[in-house]
Amino acid sequence: MGSDGGQARRRLTSTERALLDTLLDQEFDGVAELREQARRATASTGCECGCVTIDLHVPEGVPVSRAAGPAPVGGAVVDAAGKEIGGVALFLAHGRLAGLEVYSFDEPLPVPLVERVSPGTWSDPPDGDRPSWWRRLRSRPA
Repeated sequence: MGSDGGQARRRLTSTERALLDTLLDQEFDGVAELREQARRATASTGCECGCVTIDLHVPEGVPVSRAAGPAPVGGAVVDAAGKEIGGVALFLAHGRLAGLEVYSFDEPLPVPLVERVSPGTWSDPPDGDRPSWWRRLRSRPA
């Protein structure tokens, strides 16, 4: 599970919830459990750098997914003209939702409306292409 670094947990905003639900609309092994987790997840600030990254927290007793992290889903974020300006990534830790990151190629982006996200799947992005949240998760002690 994500570490909240002393930050208060809160309910997901409607935009965060819609984005999470859109990413979990993709079909992959273990997604049913992640959908159940998403219904009960709370959030806290995940990064202090200015990017839109939230740590996700799933209560005990919710089914654990077989899916490995990062989740095999993400998406491209496009501007009004359809140009790709960033992306979103969903992260798991030990079969639980752990983080949602919105990254940009230039200026920081707010949580995008789902109309600006083109979701897709990946098998495992190369290390050089992993967003910062994944690097932060991998650097934590087990």
